[in-house]
Amino acid sequence: MTLSIGIITADLIAAEHAIDEYDNGGIKDIKNIAAYHLQQAAEKLIKIQIYALVNNAENSKLYTHNIEKLVVYADSLKAGIQIPQYIRDRRLEITEWEAGSRYDLGFSI
Repeated sequence: MTLSIGIITADLIAAEHAIDEYDNGGIKDIKNIAAYHLQQAAEKLIKIQIYALVNNAENSKLYTHNIEKLVVYADSLKAGIQIPQYIRDRRLEITEWEAGSRYDLGFSI
């Protein structure tokens, strides 16, 4: 898998634009799009470091959107992977944003 800082930045920009749209009177569901892109950025932030710092990373542990599982795997590698405390503290909530924000009609961030 090839990831880049550019794709992570794009997710952050998309989230920021969605939040701006909501703040300017846009539909309330646009917040869910922001949540999805923030989850994606957090997920990719962890994965890009694993791919850069670890030889022979276990793809089966990386093919997930679950931030909790990615944090546990990253920590187990003891490779100095940096995960912001905000993501660590909210990893279960952020994980829900991936599918909930796109498929759950009752989801609202």
